[in-house]
Amino acid sequence: MTSAHRRGAAVLVDEPHHDGSALYFPERPRVLGDAVDIYLRVPHAAGVGRVLLRQVHDGEAFEVPAQVALADVGGAAWWRARLVQVNPVVRYRFLTDGGPFGYRWITAAGPIDRDPTDAHDFRSVVYEPGPEWLRDAVAYQIFPDRFARGADAPAPHEPPAVVPDWAQPATWDDDPEWQAPAAGRQFFGGDLVGVAQKLDHLQGLGVDLIYLTPVFPAPSNHRYNASSFDVVDPLLGGDEGLAALVAAAHARGMRVIGDFTTNHTGSQHDWFRAAQADQRSEEAGFYFFGDGPADYVGWFDVPSLPKLDHRSDALRERMISSADSPIRRFLRPPFALDGWRIDVANMTARHGEDDHNAEVARQVRAAVLAEQPDAYLVAEHFHDFTPDVDADGWHGVMNYSGFTFPLWRWLGGEDAPSDPALGLHWRDWPRLPAAAAVGTMRDFSAVPWSVRQDSLLAVSSHDTARIASIAGDPKLVEVALAAMLTFPGVPMIFAGDEAGLTGRNGEESRRPMPWHVPGAFDHASGEVLRRLIAVRRKSAALRRGSMRWAFADDDRMAFLRETADETVLVLLARGGGDGTPISLGTSAMGLQTPRESDTLYSSAAPVVGDGCITIAGHGPAVGIWRWAGGGPHDTHDGPHDRQRKKG
Repeated sequence: MTSAHRRGAAVLVDEPHHDGSALYFPERPRVLGDAVDIYLRVPHAAGVGRVLLRQVHDGEAFEVPAQVALADVGGAAWWRARLVQVNPVVRYRFLTDGGPFGYRWITAAGPIDRDPTDAHDFRSVVYEPGPEWLRDAVAYQIFPDRFARGADAPAPHEPPAVVPDWAQPATWDDDPEWQAPAAGRQFFGGDLVGVAQKLDHLQGLGVDLIYLTPVFPAPSNHRYNASSFDVVDPLLGGDEGLAALVAAAHARGMRVIGDFTTNHTGSQHDWFRAAQADQRSEEAGFYFFGDGPADYVGWFDVPSLPKLDHRSDALRERMISSADSPIRRFLRPPFALDGWRIDVANMTARHGEDDHNAEVARQVRAAVLAEQPDAYLVAEHFHDFTPDVDADGWHGVMNYSGFTFPLWRWLGGEDAPSDPALGLHWRDWPRLPAAAAVGTMRDFSAVPWSVRQDSLLAVSSHDTARIASIAGDPKLVEVALAAMLTFPGVPMIFAGDEAGLTGRNGEESRRPMPWHVPGAFDHASGEVLRRLIAVRRKSAALRRGSMRWAFADDDRMAFLRETADETVLVLLARGGGDGTPISLGTSAMGLQTPRESDTLYSSAAPVVGDGCITIAGHGPAVGIWRWAGGGPHDTHDGPHDRQRKKG
């Protein structure tokens, strides 16, 4: 990987700031017509004397003046304005007389010194966020075939193992195949009993949410080509295996979500076979057929993955909304899953001129919450998810575009793999500066705050290269893991990252877990994860606080996570450059009388003096420091009280 042209440092902590967290949006509207006060933090260094709030009602934008609620708290003036929730989604941004031209918009994507499109706006919604337990969750993704075999289960290549016709038996030490068709046929024999027997390992890391890739029967190891949604694959332990795993996890205070394909089935699915057998059947309307049963639409033209046609009300009833639908039934005992990850959610119900994606997302959410009000619903999405998350559909997404990919492009090593499907377009793709990564991350922040909080943050997954192969250097892996555990969202570990497993693409990354290798789990990444998860657990700001960018240059980025009681500064440095120390004004940070910091993760404490906090700038390195106090508890005569007005 080549390095991009070097750019200057940007001190961002002096910028006005707003986000949808409780510090700036203390009470969210719940019904149309609610009027609530929201706040803009304006550091004195920004030189702002006027603020307007622009909001869009029924498609028309208008502006209302903001007033100073507190003139000097944490080195800033806090401006208050009234937002009225006229529509289910209200887009808004602030106009100030700051910046070089005296004309600066404050948007979700950051300050803009010209008139931007509404795509950059903050979004206020009336829809309920994801479950409260998600705020504290740390997730762990498991690909069952490669995770663990139950202690009594024979290896696939040894009698009396039963191996299906489609499978190519493998030993646990075999390298994963990465080219079709062998990649989908290689069968290692991991099962749900094996997962249940390794819960001690997960708890030892600090994990409390398990995400299982599909468990339905299918003629492949990945099981995204399901042949039925009625039962759990017997090769994984059947219905009893899933029920026992979830019960064991629940007994430990852990939760489990499954993986469901609303976009397609397998070509051996009961529904598709019925459709091909009788083109006048109800099931024939579940798919896109042309001239006869052999002429149908496959997902990306893959014939083994016939695409579902959600124009069919009967399909939606059978798959989603009926009491016996798989989406609802597996949320009930004896299975009692805690939610779903929806595969290919971005392509579901989209084909040609037809687009029913938002309708289906809304219907899935209604079905899930009717069955289990505390469930979590997250969507797979590999590109720009921002248009798909304003409605009452997915709680969040797998945040590849707004987190994983920009982080990779900043940290990627000289030998980082390419993968056009993941936006890594060529072998020598450039190593971008931190300021560019921050710019992308800010662009993808233009979504409801609840979506940021409820989205999964991963540095690797079963569909991507491993972070160990992307970064190359274990110290850079540490930087990536620290980002995952300190950004707003739900951190998600891909099984094996704690053991330093490698993989240059999704198939190669699906390596079996090295349980039998002495010392495999003494890897540095495992200890890093345990420490960082413990840091996250002890800081409410890291789990629930606002996020304010503080600094970015080529090789370093720093940001603040804040609540009314706590300020946390996070530094991520990849190395390179001259390692010049970073100085941030204590007033702009909201620390007018800074006391000694609580060092949560670093070998060095910040230096306080001359109105600045100075932190070492060399890398690769991670620093996490905490101070008592953050934003104001009060912004009026009383605490952040909510004012409701109708009409």
